[in-house]
Amino acid sequence: MADDTNSRTLLRERIHGQILRAILDGTLKPGERLRDDELIAWLGTSRAPIREALTQLADLGVVEMSPNRFTKVAQISPRLYAESASVWATLVTRAMHWGILDFPPDQLPILEALNETLRTTQAKDFPPGPTPIDGFVGVIVQHCSNQVLLDSIRVHDPLLQLGVNRYKGFMKTEPIHLYFIELIRRCRDHDVTGFEAGMRAFLSGPMRAYTQEMTGFHGFSDYEGSHGAGSEQ
Repeated sequence: MADDTNSRTLLRERIHGQILRAILDGTLKPGERLRDDELIAWLGTSRAPIREALTQLADLGVVEMSPNRFTKVAQISPRLYAESASVWATLVTRAMHWGILDFPPDQLPILEALNETLRTTQAKDFPPGPTPIDGFVGVIVQHCSNQVLLDSIRVHDPLLQLGVNRYKGFMKTEPIHLYFIELIRRCRDHDVTGFEAGMRAFLSGPMRAYTQEMTGFHGFSDYEGSHGAGSEQ
């Protein structure tokens, strides 16, 4: 019985991963219908584990389900993306704090290489999937030892990635590149006090401007929440 349960769990996780990757890399487009017969043919398995995986993906916000009507890839509104990103930014700030405290010097060249890629790449040209920004932040965050915090961040990653794929045209990479130069220094010096101040300035400056331009409303305060009504677009 235990082996059967483990096998079903592994199958569901495999299917979950395959569908999620196809959504995030653009193989499955926002708004595209997810039909059982097509998924069965593609994934080579039965309906039950596919529906279980789709339900999990709906819980993450990357799939929309209406019983007896449709299942489709989610279309992320500007406001949903901005609000998800504000939660993600709050969590990542804490994780980066701890990551900077324990950042190993031999990984500084990795950050420098990723930031150089960011310097020479416009956000509109980012391919679907993790960006150089994600890679840079990930190198720091991996040194945070709080597993609960890391798991919470991962919950928001898929929805955030869908938002980046759709709204990257609004993003300006130059201020991010310049801020990352500062972050590299913070990692080298394990300077969490300077990091906290710099992050506040970055979130309330370039990141706030990005979300305001993207959403068309100005209710965000320091990229930590919404205090006013605005357009859903």
